[in-house]
Amino acid sequence: MTSTPGFRRAVRRACTPALLLVALSLVGCGAGEPVAGGGDPLPEFRLASLAGEQMGNAELAGKVVLLDFWATWCAPCHLQADILRELYPEVSGRGVEFVAIAVGEPEDVVRDFVAEHPFPYPALVDPEDEMSAKLRILGLPTLIVVDREGKIVYRNLGISDRQALLAAFERAGA
Repeated sequence: MTSTPGFRRAVRRACTPALLLVALSLVGCGAGEPVAGGGDPLPEFRLASLAGEQMGNAELAGKVVLLDFWATWCAPCHLQADILRELYPEVSGRGVEFVAIAVGEPEDVVRDFVAEHPFPYPALVDPEDEMSAKLRILGLPTLIVVDREGKIVYRNLGISDRQALLAAFERAGA
């Protein structure tokens, strides 16, 4: 049996929401977990930004930092980015810095994606997964919140909602 292009489009339209729900259930969607015992220090890192600068611990010192580990091919990452874009203006004035870290992809691929879907905060590239390996990132999206002393206080694999992030920022001292 062969199918027509119209049939294939209809199937894709019908299946895309179902596939998205399956993907969300696989990566999780929720409140994340506060890190017990005050958390480990954020490992030293230095990555290139799409703006051509280097960024690392020194530039983030003394701030509450949200690290968003993502990839251009990751549909749940795009949903997480929408939540972060909406939240960023509200919390950036309280000493909270957001940093998007694209993992495992070449800079040109990330640059092209970000040109179409810009972030209002720095986007870094980790093409060799160095930072994600240091932090044992096992899936995407993963969000990590670091307090003003540089300790990890929140970590979540999957989508974090607004309330969970606001609570994490409060625990981090913002």
